[in-house]
Amino acid sequence: MSLGDTDIYSKTYEELVRSIRSSGRVDPSWIPPSANVAYEYKWDVPGAASQGIDAFGPFSEDEMKSWYKAAYFGSSGEKVKVRQVGGDWGDWDNVVI
Repeated sequence: MSLGDTDIYSKTYEELVRSIRSSGRVDPSWIPPSANVAYEYKWDVPGAASQGIDAFGPFSEDEMKSWYKAAYFGSSGEKVKVRQVGGDWGDWDNVVI
């Protein structure tokens, strides 16, 4: 609507993206960010980095949080390292919001 398009609710997602790209406010190859954040995890095992332990995922935020609540990753997520897909590995409390 900030671009003066008052008929915004009758347009498809693709039409809206095309309109924003053609406005010149973003790069023509701009891709809208997704609200669906995906995460990966790996077990936090001593010496795992040298053993080449694989990451698992991607999984949705809802999946990850349900496993956390079920204590699959330890009572406070201490058994895993997590990251948003393509991001840096970190502790549960620092990565999953």
